[in-house]
Amino acid sequence: MKKINNIAKTCVFIGATSFVFACTDAPKQNETTTDVFEVEEIVEEAPIETESMEHDFVLPSPIQIAAMFNRSGLKFEGGIANPTSNLSNYNTKTARYLNFGVYSADLAYAVLNSERQASLDYINVVRDLSDKIGMPSIFDGGTLLTSFEKNIDNQDSILAILTTIKSRTDDYLMENNDASKEAVFFAAAWVEGMYLGSISATSESSITPRIIEQMSILHNVIGAVKAQNDESLDVSFLVKGLEEIQDTFEGFEEVKSLDNPEVSFSDINLTNEEITLLNQEIETLRTAIING
Repeated sequence: MKKINNIAKTCVFIGATSFVFACTDAPKQNETTTDVFEVEEIVEEAPIETESMEHDFVLPSPIQIAAMFNRSGLKFEGGIANPTSNLSNYNTKTARYLNFGVYSADLAYAVLNSERQASLDYINVVRDLSDKIGMPSIFDGGTLLTSFEKNIDNQDSILAILTTIKSRTDDYLMENNDASKEAVFFAAAWVEGMYLGSISATSESSITPRIIEQMSILHNVIGAVKAQNDESLDVSFLVKGLEEIQDTFEGFEEVKSLDNPEVSFSDINLTNEEITLLNQEIETLRTAIING
């Protein structure tokens, strides 16, 4: 669907804008300072370039996706994020890479909803997985984690720290010529974010338009995952699951109308039956990912 592909950058911008507003509007509770950790400057992310993609594509971060759903009214619901107890099940390289992305999305979900204990729990599993993947430098020997714990009641500082985690992950992959693996992290985070959003999605829900917007970038996410060049990562099931989600979405009657240049993406409305079907596809892939 050409129309879906052409607006991908627009929706990435929407996600980034939501992140900016989320940081600006975040409640400032019990002001503290980052006396242990100096927050790094937030810089624009470099595009991932692949021969299979029509345009350079900038992967948004899990924070941006969570912020978009958060501003649309998604509230924290205990028990739906990936349990931290599942961490011990991730003993393969593929499972660790994918669930690093999943837990990053869960961490953003907890932080943006000011869930103190859940935020602490998820930052610890993200750190554990980063060590097991071979990226211990992200947390700087525990300094970043200490800063997170000290500033847990200051959402602005915590969001800045999450952005630094994303920046350091990107830097590590770039320095080790593994930049394409960022797509694997992000794809798993995208699935988790969509799953969390789908919990509240109905034809009347304000969450649903955000889910539809995110579907517009799926074509490029699939292309980026296919372009990753580490043969030791078994992501065939991930690609297959993402393509099934895309095929289901593009089979809906109103989505087919996007071939008409007079129809804009914001005009798309899905029925409750279509939303349920899409959510089932998302949940199926998400279950496969978190089961390791």
